[in-house]
This record gives sequence, structure tokens and C-alpha cells, in this order.
Amino acid sequence: MLQAALNGDLTKGAHPALPLSVDELARDAVACVAAGARAIHLHPRDGEGRERLDADVVDEVVVRVREACGVPVGVSTGAWIEPNLERRLELVGGWREPDYASVNVSERGAPAVAEALAEAGIGVEAGVWTVEDAERLAAWPHHGGSSASSSSRSACAPVTRSRSWTPSTAHWTEMG
Repeated sequence: MLQAALNGDLTKGAHPALPLSVDELARDAVACVAAGARAIHLHPRDGEGRERLDADVVDEVVVRVREACGVPVGVSTGAWIEPNLERRLELVGGWREPDYASVNVSERGAPAVAEALAEAGIGVEAGVWTVEDAERLAAWPHHGGSSASSSSRSACAPVTRSRSWTPSTAHWTEMG
């Protein structure tokens, strides 16, 4: 499956055509789907162009882009957007619209972020950048690793459906 990553953590300074507004994201998502993409990954922005995790921003961008292009839309949970883990968990827990969200396995609190997504009914895309990340991911309870509570619900099992690999970025994903 081909996933188009529209903007990442970049700004217009990186390239003037980088889509940041919801209208630009929707336009580019439509073009990417027409070219063969079957999923869209994006970093929602507020009206000032800042990356946001607030539910009102995230949900609005996801709905508008999904309505425009008709494929699953995923977002970032990057720690650089909201460095405070507790606040990030609170924000992510308020989301209702993303089909999936990326969780960088190397970031502090990644398993808790994945659990918050699962509890919100949102799929988890695991960002794996190193061998150590792959080992961390393999140790998570939803990947067969041990857990302090064997009776607890697996963080990602209900939302794991297919896998894709992007060699140029070494980003392994599980998508819903």
C-alpha cells in the first residue's frame, strides 16, 4: 500500500508549495490519491501554521481531507509537537476522527500514546527508525512481549490490519 506523507514537521521555508492549511492539504491529498496513494499521513496545523494535537484542529483537518480524497487519513503524535507526555495523552485521548496515528517508538511514553489511541478507537502506525526501535516494538505486549498485567487489553491488537514498509525512511507502519 502506498501512503503519501504530505507535510511532516516542515514549514513553508523548506518549500513554498508545502501544504499546511486544510485547503492545501485536501488539494494535495486528492492529487496523491489520483496518483495511487491509498492512505494519507499529515501533520495538522492551526491557523498560524503551527503543528497541533488539539482535538478541534486534528479532527477538522482529518474530516476535511478524508472527505476530499476518500482514503484513510493518519496524523502524527510527535513529542516535539507537545513535549509534555501527560498533556499529549490528554490531547490524543480527545481525538475522534483520525483513522490512524503515528507513534514514534523511540519517544518517551510511546506505549502509553499507543494505548490512548487504541482506547479512542484510532489505529496505530508504529514509527521504527532503528534496530533498537524494532526491538522496543517487539517487546510491547501487542507484539508478543511480556506485560506486567497479562489480563490487560493489548494496546494495538484491535486496530492492526496491514503492514507497509518505506525503505527510504525506514518507517515501518501498521495501519488500520
